[in-house]
Amino acid sequence: MRKNLRFFLAMFFLAFQVMAFGQGKTVTGNVTDETGAPLPGVSVVIQGTTQGTITDMDGNYSVTLEEGQNLLQFSFIGFENQTIDVSNQSVVDVQMEPETRSIDEVVVVGYGSMKKSDVSTASVSVKGEDLQQTVSANLDQALQGRAAGVTAISTSGQPGASVSIRIRGQSTLSAGSAEPLYVVDGVPIQNVSQGGHGVGLGDKLGNAPVSTFGGGLSNINPADIESMEILKDASATAIYGSRGANGVVLITTKRGKSGEAKFNYNFQYGIQEQAKRIDVMDLRQYASYSNNIAAETEGRESREELLDPSLLGAGTDWQDAVFQTAPMQNHQISASGGTEKSKYFISGSYFDQEGTVVGSGYERFTGRVNLDSELKDWWTIGTNITFAQSEDQLGLNNSDNGIINVALKTSPDVPVYNVDGSWSGDEREGSPGKINPIAKALDEEIRLERTNFTANVYSDITFIEGLTLRTEASMDVGNTNAYTFTPTYQYGNVANTQNSSRWQYNKNRFWELKNYLTYSRSFGNHSASLMAGQEVSESTWEYLSGSSSALPSNLIHSPSLGDNNTMVVGSGFGSGSMASFFSRANYNYSSKYYLTYTFRYDGSSNFGPENRWAPFHAFSGMWRVSDEPFWDGMSSIVNSFKIRAGWGQTGNASIGGYQWGASITKMPTGLGDGYRQTNIANPYIQWEKQEQYNLGIDLGFFDNRIDVIVDLYQKTSSDMLMAMQLPSYMGTRGNESSRLNPPSGNFGEIENKGVEITLNARPVLKPMFRWETGITFTMNDNTLLGLTGTPSAHIEGYGQWSDVVTMTELGQSLYGFYGYEVDRVFTSKEDIMNSPRQEAFPNADPETGDLNWDRATTTWVGDLKFKDLSGPNGKPDGVIDAHDKTFLGSPWPTFSFGWNNTFRYKNVELTVFMNGNYGNKVLNYIGRSLSGMDNMWDNQLAEVTDRTILGPINDVEGWYNDIDNVQIVQMGKDNMPRAIAGDPNDNMRISDRYIEDGSYLRFKNISLAYYVPNRLTSRWGINNLKLSAGVQNLYTITKYSGFDPEIGASQTSQNVYGLDNGRYPAPRIYTVGLNVSF
Repeated sequence: MRKNLRFFLAMFFLAFQVMAFGQGKTVTGNVTDETGAPLPGVSVVIQGTTQGTITDMDGNYSVTLEEGQNLLQFSFIGFENQTIDVSNQSVVDVQMEPETRSIDEVVVVGYGSMKKSDVSTASVSVKGEDLQQTVSANLDQALQGRAAGVTAISTSGQPGASVSIRIRGQSTLSAGSAEPLYVVDGVPIQNVSQGGHGVGLGDKLGNAPVSTFGGGLSNINPADIESMEILKDASATAIYGSRGANGVVLITTKRGKSGEAKFNYNFQYGIQEQAKRIDVMDLRQYASYSNNIAAETEGRESREELLDPSLLGAGTDWQDAVFQTAPMQNHQISASGGTEKSKYFISGSYFDQEGTVVGSGYERFTGRVNLDSELKDWWTIGTNITFAQSEDQLGLNNSDNGIINVALKTSPDVPVYNVDGSWSGDEREGSPGKINPIAKALDEEIRLERTNFTANVYSDITFIEGLTLRTEASMDVGNTNAYTFTPTYQYGNVANTQNSSRWQYNKNRFWELKNYLTYSRSFGNHSASLMAGQEVSESTWEYLSGSSSALPSNLIHSPSLGDNNTMVVGSGFGSGSMASFFSRANYNYSSKYYLTYTFRYDGSSNFGPENRWAPFHAFSGMWRVSDEPFWDGMSSIVNSFKIRAGWGQTGNASIGGYQWGASITKMPTGLGDGYRQTNIANPYIQWEKQEQYNLGIDLGFFDNRIDVIVDLYQKTSSDMLMAMQLPSYMGTRGNESSRLNPPSGNFGEIENKGVEITLNARPVLKPMFRWETGITFTMNDNTLLGLTGTPSAHIEGYGQWSDVVTMTELGQSLYGFYGYEVDRVFTSKEDIMNSPRQEAFPNADPETGDLNWDRATTTWVGDLKFKDLSGPNGKPDGVIDAHDKTFLGSPWPTFSFGWNNTFRYKNVELTVFMNGNYGNKVLNYIGRSLSGMDNMWDNQLAEVTDRTILGPINDVEGWYNDIDNVQIVQMGKDNMPRAIAGDPNDNMRISDRYIEDGSYLRFKNISLAYYVPNRLTSRWGINNLKLSAGVQNLYTITKYSGFDPEIGASQTSQNVYGLDNGRYPAPRIYTVGLNVSF
């Protein structure tokens, strides 16, 4: 009955169309899928009109064309669009092809393009439409889990924040950024490591310096992207020489096609929320905790207002106060078209995201113009122009005193507002005072304004068939203005009596000119191509800053109007240049055997005259086994089988300028201004080198219904560029304004090795239902193999209060967590006496020899017993000291993965994307401060109620001061020690107590789309209409107790990964969207 109804409706629609068209030529036919099965619901439209029909249940169609109408367009969700000339034909049958990447598809490689089937290096393609499944400000956020060998981890949930990208692991320690090179339409995107000056802005509480450059991908509208090619092995990246050491991401934007103008508008609206809360104490729990601490502490009494917790409410929920439900919106519009000779693509976008943490937000405008014009049959020119303007309202929270951290520790008896609506604050007697984080976030201005202009002009001249000269000229201009203002305020007993302001203006300029010839020729079974060229580039930066205090009013923010005695003016500039020669030769025989050789010769101003130039070589080869005659018996199962192998060299020069020489700066002296040397020169510094081997196989099963790509690699970085670690007596430590920076040199060796697997399959291919799935799997192991230039054979990373928390040691992974291992809780004085001596073990009285036990200054019952693992001679020595610190875990995952599923039923499409990591550790630094129990003013985790609690053996006055009369009445859960002001035993030292499993599985994106049938939209002149709804970060399965286990690189220290000190968690986002083409 249902089938008959559909057939009746289809015939009614066909009859309507026939009457509408009047008399003319009628074309009929049948439409099938790639298996030959009838395909109902296919849109059949006369090109250049809105007239058309759809296929019936058996895939049949009939359409009448008027005089001069000869082209029919066939389209259906999940299949490639087809345009067919039906001149002089009355019956036209069509077989639709699925939207899969054909093996004959042309993909972008460095300085050129080639058929995907001919690529012998390790690379991966990502479609532009796949990137748009995720609503994000930055393009890199959409890469998470979508490419094997690419680890993408969020650095912050702050609007506009970037993602930490690593291709095949961390390949460098201190040589600038470890991020890959991004090339957009041939123009390399500049980042902070290549020039620029950090503003030194902090978060809302004055911490975590913020760079004013970087995040170049934020200037790109994701809707403009046609495709991305990620080059992973050195045989692919060597053509970029020193720039390709960390991998290369080639981004190709959309271009116009011949035909009438086509317009597209895409709209997305979202609501964001922070779904998770950390379980800290409410007011009743806090009152009980405070009363217990007072009872256990000599001379301390409970606060009167907290004596009876049962009379209290829940108090202030500071997490609810700091987190908010926030909107976001994204508008994108584009126009494209042209003639056979000239084509255009023009787009514009507006993105606005309010942060889920109060006081944060991001707004961006972008515009793009891509033009291509064939002036002669032998000469084509074109240009790509991009403009972007953005504004950040910074509410960064990646520090120990950030908004989130402070909000969690602020006690629930402190309100956000006073009864009159003004900001409240900590007014408790004796309290050191903790600032109202909400007031600070909203009253203080921290704002970045960025503008960026990028232009590229190219010319292609074909001299003879196969010989082409391409010339490109590019420029990238960026300006960043930073503004901070701190007003005077009074929040309870916390006051700021003098306002202050700082402005800074930054300019970054980059230009590049390149020319390269490409010659391709085929003769018989032989095909060869040769490319050779040169390029030269220069980047410059400069900044000017001014600051002052004591401005006349909080309404006046200009530093020039502050107190003259507080004014500080700063400026700086720098530049760097590079010249290169490069070539690549490709050869294949009978499309079965392939060889490629790549060469690049780079010269960088970052090195002295003796070490300025360096050569880089690469080889790769491929054997298409499935084309051999002996494979015919397997071709019905394994229709495609390729073996790839490659070796290559790349380098790294990202150390900043003038490291090989000494620089000077101005300094005040008693006799007036003077000058001092700022660094120790090293004229022998040279390129960091990288060598990589790759072995891969590509398999296609059942006529490419299943595709499998497997790569094995080994990558070794040697002569690592980093600063020499010198002793402090040489003046290399201390205040930045007076210290002598140590020399940079070549001091170490890192190895990354691993396996990558990509599986794409189409398990179900039915006319009415399709299921496509893709899985990526990445396993990488990095190891520090060698290190010189440091006396301790290790590299210290992030530290707080002189307590190093990350360490890179020989034979271990980079940035490993470093600290003590906890044995258990001390249960008695005898237990302490018979255990390795802790650092707070009591001293003996010089007269009596008795030990001076003191619950407030020495190790005590209920404190933690740390393990004695080593000593000065490398063996346990019965003393707990720095020799007992050990490796506690790696922040790098054992493996990472992504799994994407697309289900299509008629015009409905459901996409489910999951990603995750396994085996990585997270240092819960914020959990450390929330369970320290070293004062009675800060709020703590609710689990501190399960701490170790002491009681008297004999209940006498002052029992808590007599170690012989103390016993444990409640053993702490998971080795949670006693609560004691000042923490004399240093129970809070970095230890395995704070190292947690950071593995997670995240439902990253779930979206549902409905493609409105063309028969309903064509009457309004609409070619395609898509309605969608979705949710991002729906749910995360993890054991990690913090907000978010996805902890990427630190924004404050390069040698830190996986440290959670109050990170801005990624929000859950509910979205609706509309995409219309006409």
